[in-house]
Amino acid sequence: MTEALQSAQPLRLLLVEDSEDDAMALLRELRRSGYDVSHTRVETREGLERALGAGAWDVVIADYALPRFDGLSAFSLVQQRGLDVPFIIVSGTIGEDVAVAAMKAGVHDFVLKDRLGRLGPAVARELREAELRAERRKLQEQVMLSDRLASLGMLAASVAHELNNPLASVMMNLEFSLTNAEEQGNFQESMEALREAFSCTGLIRDIIRDIKIFSRPEGQHFGPTDLHRVMDSALRMAHNQLFHRAQLVKDYGELPPVYGGEARLGQVFLNLLINAAQAIPEGRRDANEIRVVTRRVGEQVRVEIRDSGAGIPPQLRERIFEPFFTTKPVGVGTGLGLSICRRLITEMDGSMGVESEPGQGSTFWILLRVAQGQEVVREMRPKSSAQGLGVLVLDDEAAVGMALHRLLSTRHQVTTFERAQDALAHITSGRRFDAILCDLMMPEMSGAQFHHELERLAPEQARRVIFMTGGTFTEETRAFLRTARNPCMDKPLDIPRLLSLLEARPA
Repeated sequence: MTEALQSAQPLRLLLVEDSEDDAMALLRELRRSGYDVSHTRVETREGLERALGAGAWDVVIADYALPRFDGLSAFSLVQQRGLDVPFIIVSGTIGEDVAVAAMKAGVHDFVLKDRLGRLGPAVARELREAELRAERRKLQEQVMLSDRLASLGMLAASVAHELNNPLASVMMNLEFSLTNAEEQGNFQESMEALREAFSCTGLIRDIIRDIKIFSRPEGQHFGPTDLHRVMDSALRMAHNQLFHRAQLVKDYGELPPVYGGEARLGQVFLNLLINAAQAIPEGRRDANEIRVVTRRVGEQVRVEIRDSGAGIPPQLRERIFEPFFTTKPVGVGTGLGLSICRRLITEMDGSMGVESEPGQGSTFWILLRVAQGQEVVREMRPKSSAQGLGVLVLDDEAAVGMALHRLLSTRHQVTTFERAQDALAHITSGRRFDAILCDLMMPEMSGAQFHHELERLAPEQARRVIFMTGGTFTEETRAFLRTARNPCMDKPLDIPRLLSLLEARPA
């Protein structure tokens, strides 16, 4: 007996059953089949919800008909939670039509109570199937990760190329300006070099913003999104892929914001653009075209990415959206890109499809709905003052604070701090500012924590905060930004926008 218990397979069972006698019969049969069962028995929807939230289960067995509940409703609750747990209905009276309906709904098996000898083998089979499904999911995740890493490698090379050009110009112009000003005193040429360097920093800023769009987390907040801004970022990221294969034509219409998320839309656009490029052989750039078209169609926005490539045969037009199906050579693609794109668009309440003829190219289209209920921008009133504004700059990077002080001091009264505690002490002592530029990510006290303290100590000053960020890296910070009513600017700062915000601060 002891050896049998030691060799028994542990089984965590969630039992949906109102009859104590039937429950005991089920447990005896499972133990006879070689399972060491630990179980929880529930009879109601509320009890099932609590049990599902309390822990992990190996199998769920449910009676088909209970006084206040039924097996199919129980199965629906398990599905709603996204759990892939073997679900077996055991019933004393279940007709063939009911059994077929249950299996069509996704129930894994059903067993009659007067034939419980089938229960042990049914559980064993479904546990094996669940293990195989888990292994397939793991394999699919590994393939998706491999596909993403390959894409990241391609993008990293593209980004490095795009950054190196303006960065080389910045460094050479700055070196020329310093050397020229010191040795020859030719300030006119030095100023021209500085202007060119400044122009290149704008290009670097745009590239960094593009990277930030594509690096935001999957669970980002959906809302009103500037589609053209995201598309332009995707076009810049895909530039090296497109340039050598086709001429790019942007045919943009006047668009309102669409409902979606920047990172997910960016992933979709980038994938479609690279696919369009790969559909066109290299070597005849002037004879080929990739055209991006955007139009408003009623309460929707239609996006088209057209290529002059080989086209897609009719029998493959829907198959290309199936997971792991690909027309690319072995080792070039995983066949997951288009299936993922369609899923992402569907999650944004949109739709996606393709129109194509062999030899005449392809058009991938996306329909997105126009965003509703956009946030109302608070009214701001400008303030004119001969002495400018009182501005507090809080940033733990001394170089950033010094640069902002140098830039703003020509028109405003600027005070800088590197520690949030020092800035709070200054405000607590009675000093007040017209605007507070605050970094979000600081080591001792974050920008969000600083803002919370301001709301407690000097609420009128909290309204005057303008946040600056090089990237919101924590979910807590992202959640704070979604609820905070204060403006937030990405680094590198858009100086004209900064000056505009300063002149249009809250009354």
